[in-house]
Amino acid sequence: MKSIIRCALAAMFAITAALVARSPAHAVAEQWFSFNTSCTNNDAGNVATGAAQLYVRVTAGPGANQVTFHFINIGPNASSIADVYFDDGSLLGIASIVDGPGVDFEQDASPGNLPGGNNCVPDFEVTEGFSADSEPPSQPNGVNPTEWLDITFDLQAGMTFDDVVAQLNSGALRIGLHVQGFANGLSDSFINDPSTAVSLSSVGATARRGQVTLNWSTGSEVNIAGFNLYRATSLSGQRVKVNDRLIAAQGNEASGSSYSTLDVPGYGSFYYWLEDLDYTGLSTLHSPIQVNVRASVQRPLYRPALPGARR
Repeated sequence: MKSIIRCALAAMFAITAALVARSPAHAVAEQWFSFNTSCTNNDAGNVATGAAQLYVRVTAGPGANQVTFHFINIGPNASSIADVYFDDGSLLGIASIVDGPGVDFEQDASPGNLPGGNNCVPDFEVTEGFSADSEPPSQPNGVNPTEWLDITFDLQAGMTFDDVVAQLNSGALRIGLHVQGFANGLSDSFINDPSTAVSLSSVGATARRGQVTLNWSTGSEVNIAGFNLYRATSLSGQRVKVNDRLIAAQGNEASGSSYSTLDVPGYGSFYYWLEDLDYTGLSTLHSPIQVNVRASVQRPLYRPALPGARR
């Protein structure tokens, strides 16, 4: 939290920002994972395609005690996520499945376990009811390049988003993908690996001379088109977009970037949201920071003497 800078006696106005809701650097309730490990290794080229193109973004919500897995195939090589499986962890059950354009998935995959899952280390054993697959014809209805799929789970009592991320990192919870539709007609199975993508390293705001400067940085960026900033006078108030046009992404899979933009909101208390937008059109709105912009005063350079007073 930044304290509000106070000056004495009015003659000029200055703006200060206090980040009272969050500190300038804070964790964001999302984490990305790639699928660099193949349990089948049917073709080296297909394995390389899967490692480069397939990702899952894990986010808290949308409801209380829920976590959403957003699967994306960033392309461009031919490939189609046909089946999704979950092995163990703190998940309670599938709450909903949301298909992106061109995708058609239903709960309970066939086959019942990840193909080649017995070749994973340790063996991949799907938890009952924790799977989904594309409806026939499976390849056209799967997650093809630039397409996406959301699967939302309810969590077991007492479990949180942080628990899910920790389990995915440790292997206590694993996600398996069966991918078809490669250019050579073969298929392969993959399991998740940690891969930080659009993970915010820091978010902050400062103010000077009537302008609020908003800064943020990313660890790395996968398939991200750019960013938007929104401002409102309350958490539930109408949000106004700060930037006139999309702030183009500068990072990549290997490294992130730093960003800065100016806003002139006037005086008062404001909330700011950062939104990242990927090339599929899906966006993520990150938790807001609160900024108090207050008029303060500065000591005058000249103080006139009162009549009869000695200098």
